[in-house]
Amino acid sequence: MKDVSSALDALVASGCVDQLSGRSLLVTGARGYLGRYVVALLLEFNRRQARARKEGCRIWAMDSLLLGDDERAEWRNQDGLVFIQHDVRHHFGGMRLERIDYVLHLAGIASPTWYQQYPLETIAVAVDGTRNMLELAKDQGARILFSSSSEVYQTAEVVPTPESYVGAVPSMTERSSYDCSKLLGETLCYVYATKEDVHATVVRIFNSFGSGMRQKDQRILPRIASAMKSGTPLRVFASEHPQGGHPYVPGGVLPRRTYTPVANTLFGLFLALLRGERAPGGVYNLGLEAPEVTVPQLCNLVERVTGRTVPLEYAPPPDNYASEPMRRCPDIARLKGLGFQPVVNLEEWLRRFFDWALEVYV
Repeated sequence: MKDVSSALDALVASGCVDQLSGRSLLVTGARGYLGRYVVALLLEFNRRQARARKEGCRIWAMDSLLLGDDERAEWRNQDGLVFIQHDVRHHFGGMRLERIDYVLHLAGIASPTWYQQYPLETIAVAVDGTRNMLELAKDQGARILFSSSSEVYQTAEVVPTPESYVGAVPSMTERSSYDCSKLLGETLCYVYATKEDVHATVVRIFNSFGSGMRQKDQRILPRIASAMKSGTPLRVFASEHPQGGHPYVPGGVLPRRTYTPVANTLFGLFLALLRGERAPGGVYNLGLEAPEVTVPQLCNLVERVTGRTVPLEYAPPPDNYASEPMRRCPDIARLKGLGFQPVVNLEEWLRRFFDWALEVYV
């Protein structure tokens, strides 16, 4: 996977990848979209280490398989990898793990399609699951990375948005089970870092994408690919139809986002894990600062890089659209301080994503 190779090359160039040699890592949510990439990067690291006759790392890949896929064929006969089917909402009980040096706590229900269907499970994974992982990190003396979200900012009035910005997150909407539980997960990291001496670091991820995103998750890029393949118009919510063909209506309801190829996400995750401070200072936005686009503008970009048409259909927003954040654009100066720079080009990786999705999606 070129995404993985690009991220690992960047980690090698950063000079911190050797910190993985001889170490043991636990990855939760390992069969989810991002978890699979993290495990793939660690396996590629082990292959390179073996070729160089150097020591690799030990990988404990954990997932409940509630939403993650169970197609683990690519993990068979992989030296250094052990899969554990376990739900992080529950204690380990009699399960024993060898020494753990790093925990990448990626387990979570991030798609609105699923967290609106499983709100209690979403809360429990982000709260009970995070506390269980923090307890494990405390017992093992391990570093832990908690994957949070740009959702904690809600609609930011400061853009690009720094980590110091405090968003007004509503507690009683269809999105609240995800947004509020991520905030509480961050608070748990702060408490364990300041009161229990755990090296807990938080990353707030902004719209990561890559091949492997499931069509049924209904995130925007899979929705665009589905519209392209089927010829069915992509529904865009706006307070009025754009006039004169312009993709943005002043005063209209058209949220804007930045989008991050997964190779950049992987590089940032491992930089934060290996070099990041502990909370409260160790909180890092992980995304790209530009371009910040509306859905129609994103579709125009996709049309340009793929040469295919994205059919659009404008409709009035539903009642629950009021809780949709209007802007998501990160200030990534803090992550750049760890050595982060984008490692792949947005347009090239959009092209790669749609080449994959148009072949795989039904």
